[in-house]
Amino acid sequence: MILWTKTDLLEALQTQIVGHNLKSDLAIEEIAIDSRKDLKNKLFLAIKGENTDGHLFLNQAFENSAQVAIIQDAELFKKTSQNLILVKNSFAAFYKLAEYSRKKTDAKIIAITGSVGKTGVKEMLKSAFANQGKTYATIGNLNNHIGVPLTLCNMPHDTQFAIIEMGMNHLREIKPLSDLARPHIAAITTIAPAHIGNFNNEEEIALAKSEIFSGLEPKGFAIINHDNKYYDFLRKKALECKIEEKNILSFGKNIESNYCLKNIEIKSFEQSFATIKIKNNAETSYEISTANQTTIFNSLIVFACLDLLVANKINGLKSLKTISAPKGRGAILNLNVQNKNIIIIDDSYNANVASMHSGLQYLSELKKILNKKRSIAVLGDMFELGTKSEESHVETLKLLQNLKIDLTLLAGEEMIKAAKILEKTEYKTFANSSDLAVEIKNFLQDGDILFVKGSRGMKMENAIEILK
Repeated sequence: MILWTKTDLLEALQTQIVGHNLKSDLAIEEIAIDSRKDLKNKLFLAIKGENTDGHLFLNQAFENSAQVAIIQDAELFKKTSQNLILVKNSFAAFYKLAEYSRKKTDAKIIAITGSVGKTGVKEMLKSAFANQGKTYATIGNLNNHIGVPLTLCNMPHDTQFAIIEMGMNHLREIKPLSDLARPHIAAITTIAPAHIGNFNNEEEIALAKSEIFSGLEPKGFAIINHDNKYYDFLRKKALECKIEEKNILSFGKNIESNYCLKNIEIKSFEQSFATIKIKNNAETSYEISTANQTTIFNSLIVFACLDLLVANKINGLKSLKTISAPKGRGAILNLNVQNKNIIIIDDSYNANVASMHSGLQYLSELKKILNKKRSIAVLGDMFELGTKSEESHVETLKLLQNLKIDLTLLAGEEMIKAAKILEKTEYKTFANSSDLAVEIKNFLQDGDILFVKGSRGMKMENAIEILK
């Protein structure tokens, strides 16, 4: 599909353009920032970042068939005969392209953030709305100051529903993303001490997440977790952003929630039923293909978004019967390792305290549901916890003991230090995930169920790959 023409580019960039040498019309199917990929019919945007400069890879981009490039280097512009647009600042131009794309779309846009579960909710929303019309969503984890504008730049013109994930590590990172995306719905899964090392306290994290309300369209909706201790704080921030009080909605087990989770009935590890009561309305039940109670809880956001945007939410909810967690984010793997049948909960992509605790609860629940003899937690360090790191790792291992996890394999300095408190649990520590991976097969018994999780830098997927 053609997303950009010469006319579109020149119109979108009119305040940024210094010059161009475009000799004919263009048919651009994608805007890309990676010079290594196949760039046929694509535009390469050379961004000068903190770690690298896209201008250094301009030749590579054209060798990979880029049709045109946007650059900010005037000397390079003079030397290169390829299709180029010279701008004052390529990063500013990037945002102008995203802004232009947003203005051109009639799509209903849902923005999602939160300390835990935002990617899972994005995937559920994508699946649910695909039953309602042309749906487009953030690819992978492209949820930051690069990923959000890139998502908007490449949104097809006929998109009816767009699901945009927004992440942050610091204050004032989500506001420009929300202002750019101008969502019709802004939802926050929960507030927890993720990236707490970059903040003075947990309330600052809530403040940072509340920035998602900044760009909400007039008459747009804010969706907030009523069970979270920062519910009142977030509600106040939504009101400060001039969101109408009747459009600030809540979800949770709290009976005052607009979307109240009345009951969860777990049938198997891949089949549960959730019963929801909409305020002043009848109860509705739907099936979801997981036993993970955090995922089921977060599905209330999907229910709410469908209720607000489409006439027939039941059709959208049907998609939840067949959802599956993405790789590294709770995917269930059934493996045969040296004639031993094991099940792995692959939650290896990243970790913070709240998601670690939620995952351990899930391991404990799944052991009972599947009637397994042994549960094994394979855990790596959690990063960006600052002065709370030691306390948080100890708290996690105390929970692990309380849940009576049978065996614990720990990787990383922080986990090794915290392991001193383990008394009632059999455990082994390793310097890193690679060392753990070398030995993990030696600890397995037929029928084990494993939960694997750690911060991105720990690469806990090493332990899974060696078992595969």
